[in-house]
Amino acid sequence: MSTKRKCSSLPLGDTLRDLALLRASDCDLTAALPSQAASQEPSSGSAGQDVDASVERSYEFVKETRAAIRLLHRGQVDKQGGRLEDVRSRLEDVVAGMDADQTS
Repeated sequence: MSTKRKCSSLPLGDTLRDLALLRASDCDLTAALPSQAASQEPSSGSAGQDVDASVERSYEFVKETRAAIRLLHRGQVDKQGGRLEDVRSRLEDVVAGMDADQTS
């Protein structure tokens, strides 16, 4: 019997869908990376720790991105945008009414 270590990898279909959505939304992923990370070279002793930390940050990034995409698909963004537009139009009406009162 071989003792294979189970590794929890990301499902390929979900990963490809996420990448396609990121590409279609013109996201600049370099903005998500710290600027000094590219200039530092990992030392051989802490390379394993750096890789583990990088993988952990990648999982966190994917988790946050999926949450944002779910919000977008649930219509929450559009709903809040509609409420904001309604409040803006009401405030414009109030300002117009105040201007009309001042000219009278």
